[in-house]
Amino acid sequence: MPQLDEQAIHRQLLARDPAGMDGLVDLVGHKAYRLAQMALGGLGNEQDVEEVVSDALAAAWERAASFDPSRSTLTNWVLMLTKYAALDRRRTLRRRMLGADGTARVVPLSAAPEPVAAPSEDLVLAGEEHAAVHEALRRLPPAERELLVRRYFLEQPLEEMARELGLTRGAVDTRLWRARQSLKRMLTDGSEVHAHDG
Repeated sequence: MPQLDEQAIHRQLLARDPAGMDGLVDLVGHKAYRLAQMALGGLGNEQDVEEVVSDALAAAWERAASFDPSRSTLTNWVLMLTKYAALDRRRTLRRRMLGADGTARVVPLSAAPEPVAAPSEDLVLAGEEHAAVHEALRRLPPAERELLVRRYFLEQPLEEMARELGLTRGAVDTRLWRARQSLKRMLTDGSEVHAHDG
């Protein structure tokens, strides 16, 4: 498959050439779809996922002049737009679909996109393949997986996580630390991790 030329696609977008949108879909459409799918998780359906991707691509078309190739690749820029579109849609769906008690739904790791940006701290250990990280995430207890997906794949602010999960900021920090330790253990030892209280 020939390498798609990001610069050429960007030039087409700037010139309002529809061929630029076709090129953009070929370049990043699949990754954007996987990211949107994971970000929405159990909230919404396939139509919601498709609309998130459509919103992100429309934003790229409208905001092509704001893309700075010296700061990011076109692919990562569109994935960032996808992340924001997914978070907006997720908030809308959450308001519509939360249970009467306000309990947050757990995000299933139904897809394995690449993180939008390299996670800070130590989610992805040096030398580990992305596939190993995704497999380890799948094996984590759902509550720990939820925290890691929110923080490192959706890059959700800690304060927002605390508010949506009904926890204090300190509790989120502590649980994130435990989840990272569990993930590190699984990546280094390959051991099964079970949920623990306390």
